[in-house]
Amino acid sequence: MNKYIAKLSEISAKPERLIVGLMSGTSLDGLDIALCICGADGIEVNQFRSIPYSRELGERLSAIQSRETTKTRELTLLHTDLANYYAEAVTNALTDWTVPLEEVDLIASHGQTVYHAPSQINKGINATLQIVDGDHIAQKTGIITTSDFRQKHTAAGGEGAPLAGIFDEFVFRHETGNRLLINLGGIANLTWLPSKESGKEVITGDTGPANTLINEAMQKYFDKPFDEDGKVAASGKIHSELVRYILLEPYFRKSFPKTTGQEEFRLKYIEQLMQGHGIECTEKDLVASLTSLTAQSISRAVGEITSENFFECYVSGGGFHNNTLMGEIRERIPKAEFRDFDELGIPADAKEAVMMAFFANDLVSGEGFPIPGVTEEKIHFGKISLPG
Repeated sequence: MNKYIAKLSEISAKPERLIVGLMSGTSLDGLDIALCICGADGIEVNQFRSIPYSRELGERLSAIQSRETTKTRELTLLHTDLANYYAEAVTNALTDWTVPLEEVDLIASHGQTVYHAPSQINKGINATLQIVDGDHIAQKTGIITTSDFRQKHTAAGGEGAPLAGIFDEFVFRHETGNRLLINLGGIANLTWLPSKESGKEVITGDTGPANTLINEAMQKYFDKPFDEDGKVAASGKIHSELVRYILLEPYFRKSFPKTTGQEEFRLKYIEQLMQGHGIECTEKDLVASLTSLTAQSISRAVGEITSENFFECYVSGGGFHNNTLMGEIRERIPKAEFRDFDELGIPADAKEAVMMAFFANDLVSGEGFPIPGVTEEKIHFGKISLPG
């Protein structure tokens, strides 16, 4: 028997596993690394760090992400280059945390989404592509690596996103209280978690852009990767007409569950929309307007999925650090009691990396999960790469 198959069997039988979760979102801001202890009683974050991408790497990824056409050579090279980058980052982190490589049971790598094509933009076929090769990570670290979690979702008839709803329901759903979880990455997604005792269904989906348009505008007009603390947005004036025209886009009228990506929300399209309607605004006003667009699209989505008069709200993702964005979200969802995500036992910035560890744990030792609205059959997400 392959010794790694035997080892995988041993890992599966353990009461708990030490798993490194890796996540890089569509914001292209860097790699999140979460060292997690996963068992039947839940998931615990032992260590966490986030490593910013270099400007060069960010630009390479931006050049291929969500593009109708791209260079096949660069796509192929990044598939391997990023894997080597991930492997080195994991090795360095474990060294700093004084955790021997051989003590880690699994690495769970989401990879970098380069194109997301759900059925509404792809003639009825659900497809999504994440690069970063699991075999390279496994070979370089000597740790069994799980990856490519979204493909089973599409293979089973889902859209590949968001996966957060499954994770949120199993980890954060409360027995008696209603909760709303919002994640502000490149794209914003939310999960409505009615109390278990209510018997009501969980609702999840993407609301539209979170940071992606803001970041594009900051990079183009201010030569900065993002709007730190929302300072640029705070210095500008919201162009209400521009926001209104963007919110007329078909995606915002689609009912939940739904998913989208940067393929549908690019700064170039917003600028074409402005030109077509004769809208002029300063660069600061554009950032302010795109920030308000995120807040308004989220609040509209919340209004569509629940009429509850009170619920707790927990926000994660990079956009959580944008004070201007968070201020408007709080104003537009007055029924919510906004609470610190850390109260749920997981750091806000670590949530999606922890989610990868969660799915890896289930892949090797769990029963799988149904995909709401798609299949009641329990599905395991991810692929397994052995070190040898």
